[in-house]
Amino acid sequence: MYKISSMEETKNLNMEEVKKRWIRCLVWQQVVGTVLWISWDMAISLAASCLGWMPLSQGVMPSLWGFFRFLVFQISLAMLLVAHCIVTSPEEKAAASVWEMTGGLIGAVLGGGRGRRGALRRKAQTSGDWLLFVLISMLGGFLAVFSVTGGLMQMDVFAPFHMALRGAAFGFIYGVHYVFKKRWVLSFPIIQRPLFFSLKMGIPSAAKRALKLSVLALPCSILMFFLHGNLYGNGIGTFLKQQVVHTRRCVFAPPQGSAAAETNPTDPLLVALEESSRRSLAQYLAYLDLCMVSENNVDSWRRAAFFEETGETYKRIISACLRPLEHMAIKLLEGLDSSSVDKTADILSQQMRSPTDRPLYENAKEVLNDFQLCSWCARTVASLTANSHDEDRFGVAQLSGCNGAVVSTLLSCLIIVEVYLGKRSNIQPMHLMGPASIKWTVPSRGAVMEVGKRHSVALKKTALHKKAYAMADVLRTSIYQIVSVFQDEMLVRGSNAGGLSVAERDWLSKIKPVYGTHEMLLQKLGMFLEFRAS
Repeated sequence: MYKISSMEETKNLNMEEVKKRWIRCLVWQQVVGTVLWISWDMAISLAASCLGWMPLSQGVMPSLWGFFRFLVFQISLAMLLVAHCIVTSPEEKAAASVWEMTGGLIGAVLGGGRGRRGALRRKAQTSGDWLLFVLISMLGGFLAVFSVTGGLMQMDVFAPFHMALRGAAFGFIYGVHYVFKKRWVLSFPIIQRPLFFSLKMGIPSAAKRALKLSVLALPCSILMFFLHGNLYGNGIGTFLKQQVVHTRRCVFAPPQGSAAAETNPTDPLLVALEESSRRSLAQYLAYLDLCMVSENNVDSWRRAAFFEETGETYKRIISACLRPLEHMAIKLLEGLDSSSVDKTADILSQQMRSPTDRPLYENAKEVLNDFQLCSWCARTVASLTANSHDEDRFGVAQLSGCNGAVVSTLLSCLIIVEVYLGKRSNIQPMHLMGPASIKWTVPSRGAVMEVGKRHSVALKKTALHKKAYAMADVLRTSIYQIVSVFQDEMLVRGSNAGGLSVAERDWLSKIKPVYGTHEMLLQKLGMFLEFRAS
């Protein structure tokens, strides 16, 4: 009972952390917005008084109308932040097209397509969120421009409304640009810097984006100039502070030296990894914290707690990290099976298939949206396995079988990602291996290689290539990190004189791999031990 209440308390703390980050964004936005509104209002009043349009005292002195406009401006900023909260996500999401929604509606009426309703419902929800974001951006732009230009109502009653229409048009452009350019995806930095330094480094890029967006809004303003007779431009910018605030590391651990740090220092992290909603910001922050603890020596006391005597903590952490990698491999394998007429086709025929085949490409595109999370998991298990060589006093990494599970999963994921890259693994069947591990000559497959080259060129023309190539690079680097530390332990003297073989009993899982065969993983691992895998 105490354990359940502790888990619920930790989950609530994780949600509170995400809420605190949005509150920080709100406070930052309101403070900056207040400074900008007061500066702009005073500048407009001074300019109007210099031109003789209104007395200086009437424009500068506070009034009830000015306070009302200020409240409208603050409400518009809060609405824009709520719109960003709706669409912001740590990973990319696919939206449903009009044809998909129409087909899903027809299928629901006719009672068919039940297996695809879940995916279509998620896509439809994403499309609805994007549409709501654009509408709120338009309304926020309308209110923001109306509040800023409301002081000119004494000269022309309809002037603020005409200006507000331009603000709504600019809000529409901003919303479409924000969604189309995928600014709503949180990009976590490789190196976590202090808050002030991150803001300072992000100001030039934010100013460049604001200039591009203003130039993009100019044609719309010119078009409305002919409709209403005025020209106005406005800028809305919240991208920088959200990226800086939401992608900062959150430490899922009690304070060092406290009683909780002495008894259960890893419980908050484990609860966040296992109990957080899938694809939520809290889950991404937990995996980011785990990756930084595993790779860096700053929180060595937390990493030492992973290798506790029972080995239960280490197994739970490795299992939590292997789960996204196995999910990625299974989904990629389903893409290969769905694009193949013969489900029993061999691996060579799957490797010869074009990566631009639509079922295969769409499935891979959806799966590789978790690239950030999967890369953190691969780096985490590789770092923990490598560090266990010196820090695992009880040998829990080896005795629990986690080392074999880690290496097998990384090899399986690498092989299937290379299939999507159009790269045919250069692994020879066991019947082509002669005595003393002599590799016999393989018959020429010139036509197959030409097909592979064409598929590779076709893949490079798609957006999938960058993520797949980066994922393969992370997996390859992770395997080399383990091999470089345990190379002597992985190689044992074989039955042949002077020959060395891989200690597959300790470094390859006994269960069936997610993709490929046991022999493929064994030979692939041998290539890494010879530093020939590329």
